[in-house]
Amino acid sequence: MSPKSTPKKDALRAKLLEVAEAEIENGGIVALRARDLANEAGCALGAIYTVFGDLGEIAIEINRRTMLQIADHLRGSIEGMENEDPGDMIITLAQAYRSYAEDQPQRWRTLFSIGLPPADSAEGFYDALAPITNLFAEQLDRLTRLSTTSERNRNARAIFSCVHGMISLGEEPRLSAMDPRDLDRMISRVVGTLCDKDQKL
Repeated sequence: MSPKSTPKKDALRAKLLEVAEAEIENGGIVALRARDLANEAGCALGAIYTVFGDLGEIAIEINRRTMLQIADHLRGSIEGMENEDPGDMIITLAQAYRSYAEDQPQRWRTLFSIGLPPADSAEGFYDALAPITNLFAEQLDRLTRLSTTSERNRNARAIFSCVHGMISLGEEPRLSAMDPRDLDRMISRVVGTLCDKDQKL
């Protein structure tokens, strides 16, 4: 838990997060080093630990920001499409998630390499995903009129998980399970099949 807040500590915390966010965005989690962070923020090395418990706490905060950034990116991708076919909108959301992973690879990889704290101590990964998966769920509701909210949310998470898995395999150079050049087409095909109104998920 971070020490008691003061204006000076709040300012230092904000500066450290700003620097850490840039470091992770450029070099991933391995680029987050305490000495470099202190130098860039213009503070003593020990000052970091007056506002954060450790570097992991900083990375977790950046991950929360990344979750919100992804949700905003997906939301923007369907802006103005309110009257479009919901299946097409789900495909658009999936493609937008793929484009975020491609445009922000280090942030995206950091998010899934260290995750977030368990839900019993802070906002957990499951709850943090809700703003993202809810976008899929809203369109599923239009598409299938599922009888319960839990069923709709479960299916939305299933679609998101499929998309994430394909992107993870496509973006991993050590694996050949998915050719990155075919990724957009395959995402559209798989999501389109899952969204078939005559199919049960």
